[in-house]
Amino acid sequence: MVPYRLEMQAKAAVVGHKNLYDFWGDDLYREVMDDSRVLINLASKEYSKCIEKYLQPEDRYITCIFGEMEGGKIVQKGVYAKMARGEMVCFLAGIHANEPEQIKAFNWSGYHFDETRSSDTDYVFIRTEIPGKRLSGIEV
Repeated sequence: MVPYRLEMQAKAAVVGHKNLYDFWGDDLYREVMDDSRVLINLASKEYSKCIEKYLQPEDRYITCIFGEMEGGKIVQKGVYAKMARGEMVCFLAGIHANEPEQIKAFNWSGYHFDETRSSDTDYVFIRTEIPGKRLSGIEV
């Protein structure tokens, strides 16, 4: 199998740098941040680390969390969270979103915005239903 993605955590030296985080420096941050100073984070932790360390006090950085409740805790299931992040991109593009508050209307595959678990920096989407399955004690 041939690797198909950049592994940011790979220890390989890149043109005199110890890893890809070091290689990219603040270039990625400068590329994605615009005059609005708002950045919606739909990346995995591995990739969001490239941006987070360069955030400035005037930046608004909102991370979207997609999870299910298990034992009173939010649990993110990798493949479902990845699919939800992709669907969020499609949703935001489809409505031509230009304000962070528009993100809260996202509703896909049982995920919905959870105001009580969210904050100014973390928008939490909890999946409470999957057709034909049972989540959070609710039969669907």
